[in-house]
Amino acid sequence: MSGEIFRSCPDDSPQIHKRSAMIADYMFWLFGGSEQCVSKLIKLYWQAMIEEAITRAESFSVMYTPFATKITADKVEKVKEVFTKTHPAYVDYIYTDLQGFHVLPQTVDWSSFPPQQYLLILGFRHKEDGKFLEKVSRRKLPTFIEHKTPFSPLTREDTVRQMETMGKRVLPILDFIRSTQLNGSFPACSGALEKLQYASLLSQLQRVKEQSQVINQAMAELATIPYLGDISQEEADLLQSLMADAMDSLEGRGGGRERVWNTIQKVGRVEDFLYQLEDNFLKTKKLRNARRQKTKMKRLQTVQQS
Repeated sequence: MSGEIFRSCPDDSPQIHKRSAMIADYMFWLFGGSEQCVSKLIKLYWQAMIEEAITRAESFSVMYTPFATKITADKVEKVKEVFTKTHPAYVDYIYTDLQGFHVLPQTVDWSSFPPQQYLLILGFRHKEDGKFLEKVSRRKLPTFIEHKTPFSPLTREDTVRQMETMGKRVLPILDFIRSTQLNGSFPACSGALEKLQYASLLSQLQRVKEQSQVINQAMAELATIPYLGDISQEEADLLQSLMADAMDSLEGRGGGRERVWNTIQKVGRVEDFLYQLEDNFLKTKKLRNARRQKTKMKRLQTVQQS
């Protein structure tokens, strides 16, 4: 494993179509496209989209490491050490994508199986900017609403804050990760689902034009999912439900009915609330046990001294 490629990425990058370019190149090959000049142009556009994000780097850095053999824990630790030494300002939170590997437009050849693959490591200046990735990796349908009281409606201030969180922290990072990965550690509808949740926040703030644009982007992503790999029946059912609700939203139908992505969001709020209760309980239990152990040691010392 060698030849690390270092990049830095912004927290406010525009929603440019990096992933769309990758999917276009893959589907051009998948459906028999043989014109090398066309594929080259698509790859150049795909690369340009990635470089556009790279040049505006601020909040996190990324390292792609090419590999040809199985990735072991030892190799991952060595790569993380290199990253830490090279980018000491981006080590407050480090994310390693071990479940899905990445391709780059400079080296990808879809006809070669597997194409040249890369291990992705992301390092963040601030832990909170990347911590949501834990939810992506550990939950089937994560949500990113940081609502402290899950059983009460969002205030306008809550909605604005959540919209900014989704638009400036969650979506740009997910878009960047997925711009070099057809399939991987994320659920099949990931990315599009978060966009639809973001669109609902825009709707609540009456930003109708932006809402429509985001829904159209999400539908375009959803339409390509069946071509990118096998999906389970559960994922197929979710895909169908998301597409139907997205179309109804664009056409103004079923306004009184709750959308699928909003239902998922509500479930996510309750899950977050329960996770927090569990975490608080475990912390309290650990603290209580530590105090008991400390008291026990003091008593033992007193007995020994007497």
